[in-house]
Amino acid sequence: MKWEQALQLLRFGQKIPTERTTGPALHCKVEPDPLGVVRATSICVVSGKGGTGKSLVSASLANLLARRARTLVVDADFGVGNAHILQDASPQYTVVDVVEGRRDLREVVHTCGEQLDLLAGGSGYARMAGLTPYELHLIAGGLEKLELSYRYVLVDSAAGVSSQTVALAAASDVTLLVTTPDVTAMTDAYAFLKVFLQRKPVSDPLLVVNRATSAEEAEATAKRILGVSQKFLGRQPRWVATLPEDRAAFRCTQRRSPVVVAEPDSELGLALQELAAAVDEEVGRSCARGIGRTLLQRVGYSPKSG
Repeated sequence: MKWEQALQLLRFGQKIPTERTTGPALHCKVEPDPLGVVRATSICVVSGKGGTGKSLVSASLANLLARRARTLVVDADFGVGNAHILQDASPQYTVVDVVEGRRDLREVVHTCGEQLDLLAGGSGYARMAGLTPYELHLIAGGLEKLELSYRYVLVDSAAGVSSQTVALAAASDVTLLVTTPDVTAMTDAYAFLKVFLQRKPVSDPLLVVNRATSAEEAEATAKRILGVSQKFLGRQPRWVATLPEDRAAFRCTQRRSPVVVAEPDSELGLALQELAAAVDEEVGRSCARGIGRTLLQRVGYSPKSG
């Protein structure tokens, strides 16, 4: 019944109270590294459905972070990856080579630019959407080693609410949820929040409203998601940015380039730079646990035959 009520509120936009109830204080749930090793801060960009512009946001955010410090992009849509396209890169190897035992994770890292590297996903590998615990353990172990060499690890996740996608988001220090004013996108954003908060109850995900045609439309979208989340989940994301509908997105995708590189002074380019500043502020408040190290602790280990 609660799910149906939530859908009605999202679809028809009835007035929803948005007063926030204070949740538990955020804290690191993973023990500090016993050797005091500094690990990369991980940022996972997610969406409830495809077509929200998640990968476009990830590409620009990665480039802006790389201007500050060494950054690794992980294309976590392991079977249908496209993060390399928006970086105009042609990696020789992908995560598929790691899972199938041909390469170590460090060997598939592809350099995209100064201080920016990429772990590419495969193209057309359906089985990669559902890795076994052993295969996910392989990737987590590789990330645990790699994250020592970076300041940021940015995960461009697969869309949806698969257990694999939610596990990666829950293991990250910062989760950035991208939606649009489209009612199906809002509904799927709420669905992601519901599953994600079941996995990581003490969490404060960030919300980005993309492809907004006006500030009023963005505010209405954000308030609807925040209100429904607070009403039915007892928590809500924090709305941190609005990205406008802008043809610069199409032009830059066609040119295989991040918006902040190809058209930094466009309306969208400037908004993405504001988003990066908001993310950087959140990073400053976050505990860098290490996505690889956290995944290893949560995934556990299964024999290869399992």
